Amino acid sequence: MSRPGWRRHTRLPRFLRGRPTLEVHVPIGPTPPFLYQLRCLTHSLRRFGGAYRHAPVIATVGADSTDEGLADRMPWLAANGIELRWVPQNEFTRLGIYATGLRRLQSEFHSHMVLLLDADTLIRRPLDDLIERSYRDGVLAGTIAHATPLAQGKLADPDWAQLFSLCGLPPPRLEYEHTGWGYMFSDPRYRYCPPYFNYGVIAVPARLLSRIGHAYGPCLERLRTAFGSYFDGQIALAMAIVQLEVPVRALPLRYNMPNNPLLEALHHQEIEHAAILHLLGDQQFRRAETFASLASLEAFLQRTDLRVVSLMAQEVIRAIFPALVAEECRAVAAA
Repeated sequence: MSRPGWRRHTRLPRFLRGRPTLEVHVPIGPTPPFLYQLRCLTHSLRRFGGAYRHAPVIATVGADSTDEGLADRMPWLAANGIELRWVPQNEFTRLGIYATGLRRLQSEFHSHMVLLLDADTLIRRPLDDLIERSYRDGVLAGTIAHATPLAQGKLADPDWAQLFSLCGLPPPRLEYEHTGWGYMFSDPRYRYCPPYFNYGVIAVPARLLSRIGHAYGPCLERLRTAFGSYFDGQIALAMAIVQLEVPVRALPLRYNMPNNPLLEALHHQEIEHAAILHLLGDQQFRRAETFASLASLEAFLQRTDLRVVSLMAQEVIRAIFPALVAEECRAVAAA
C-alpha cells in the first residue's frame, strides 16, 4: 500500500525538480524486529534524508506464507509511504531469504535512481550528494565488503577465478581492497577482490539495475548449488557487475558505517561524516531484541554504555522516537 504520488512521482516537490528521482528498496521478513527496523529506517529517512526525505520505500517481503492483510493492520506503512511487495511462495521455498534480494532487483522501477538498503540501516545525514553524483556519473556506488567470502562456502580454499568459473565467467580483475584488511584479517591472499560490495547500501541508476537483475538470478541459483555460503547474494551481485561491465564507484565507509569496533578504528576518519549507519553486528546490543517493540526501543534509549556508531544509532532513534510514539497512540485511539 502507498500514498498516491509516492511511487510514480506525479507531483514532485519543488526542491526535487531538476534532480534525479529516487526510490528505496529494502528486503525484510514479516516479523516484529524487521518491521520495527523498517519503521525506524523510514522515519530516519524522512527526518534526515535531505532532498530525498520523501522518497518512496518499497519493502520486499519473504516468508513461508503470504499475509495479505499485514498492510491493513499496520496503517503506519501507508502513512509513511511504504509499499509491501510479497515474494511469490515458490521463489521463497526455493531460495529462502535470498528470494527477497532477487525479487527486489527484478522490480518495476519508477525513478531515476534506486537505493538498496538493508533493514538494519539508519539515515543520519542527507543523501543528496550520493544520489546525484551516482546518477550524474552513471555508476553503481557502494562500499567494498569488509572481508573475503572465499572461505565461507563448500569449496576447499577457492580463489575468485574458481568462484567465477562456477557461473561460466572468466577470472575477474582484483582491483579493490577489502575495507577490513589489516584489522579484521591479514592473509595477503584475500586482500583484494573484484567489485564485491557490501549489500547493505547500494546506490544505482534504475536503468543499470534492471540489467543487473536479469544477470543476477542465474548467478545466484548456481552459487546456491555449488558454493552455498551466507554471502552468495553479494557474490552474485559482483558477478553480474563484472559480466555486464557495469561502471562502479567504491564509496568511503561514511555511506555504510558499521557498528564494528575494528572497522570503527580502521576507518575512524569517516565516523564524524557518517551518513548511513549499518547495524550489521550484534555489537553492544542485539538487533532482534532492540527492535522487538516500542518498549525495547525506549529501553535502548536509556542506555549509557553505547559507543561510536552504536551511540550514533541511539541519537538517530532518539530523534525519531516521538514520531513512533505518536503513531502508536493514533493506532490505539483508532482501535
